[in-house]
Amino acid sequence: MNELPVITPDYFQILAVRELRKVGFDVGAVRIHRRSELEEPERGFVLELLVSLSTTRSTVPALVVCRHQAAAVGREVIDSVKARVPEVPADVGVVFATADFAPDALVAAHDAGVALLRVVDGRSVFRASGWGEGTGGAPDHYPAWLPAHMAQLVDRDAAGRPRFRVLEAGRPEMMLDCLRLPSSAR
Repeated sequence: MNELPVITPDYFQILAVRELRKVGFDVGAVRIHRRSELEEPERGFVLELLVSLSTTRSTVPALVVCRHQAAAVGREVIDSVKARVPEVPADVGVVFATADFAPDALVAAHDAGVALLRVVDGRSVFRASGWGEGTGGAPDHYPAWLPAHMAQLVDRDAAGRPRFRVLEAGRPEMMLDCLRLPSSAR
């Protein structure tokens, strides 16, 4: 079985833009806002992108924060994104992370209108989905179209429990429901 590609800042940027386009946004004017290494013991990085996200109804500037780390993303990250969105300037914030989101981060993101996306191994999503069942294929055989990494939207269900949904092609409302858009963009 082939190993997954290493998630570098360049790889993460391509993945984030691909996933935003897949869900149905026209992603334009992508530029790196900030790139830094996380302090020990984390040994990861933060990549911040400024992008314009367009749908048929509106275009909004967005701060897209990509965090490659092992420890769960906490509330302080969401609070920082919320505070920095107007300074950048952007209208909305989106956080992609290779780690889980702490429960307090889910609450803070909901309150702040920040969309959370967890980067996951495409193979594990494929195995869990049942897509390949009944095809007679080997359990470790994956289709050529399957990306190495995918994004899952992380939010809370009606009971407040964490919910993970793979982004679906052409469904920007999945993310728009999480974002607090300015009234002019609705």
